[in-house]
Amino acid sequence: MAALLQHEPAEEPTATLLTELGENLMQWIFPAQFGIRDGLTAEELEAAAGEMDADPTVRVSRVLIETLKTLAADSTPENTETIARAVTGFLIAMSDAATESDVMTLFDNLRQAALNGSGPRPE
Repeated sequence: MAALLQHEPAEEPTATLLTELGENLMQWIFPAQFGIRDGLTAEELEAAAGEMDADPTVRVSRVLIETLKTLAADSTPENTETIARAVTGFLIAMSDAATESDVMTLFDNLRQAALNGSGPRPE
């Protein structure tokens, strides 16, 4: 957790990055779970999106992310840790294989890649 909470003054605040990561993962995971993909007809897409939007897990997750984004705006170190733990818990809950250690390693690797300017680049 300590590695995750560290950031330099010129870096985007950790709390903001965490909420963005959580939101991005949520936007990727939930459509996949409900079969939303390229190639669906308009009717199939509308039906799958309706199922997703009505799902209690999706709805609660959206509330969680919006709440965390609000906290992130003026985050104290304590709030940043709370946000980190909430996003970690969310990722663990949404994955059959993830452990807290796996998620923390992911966070640290993402931070290091961002600091080093590495990662996927558009061609």
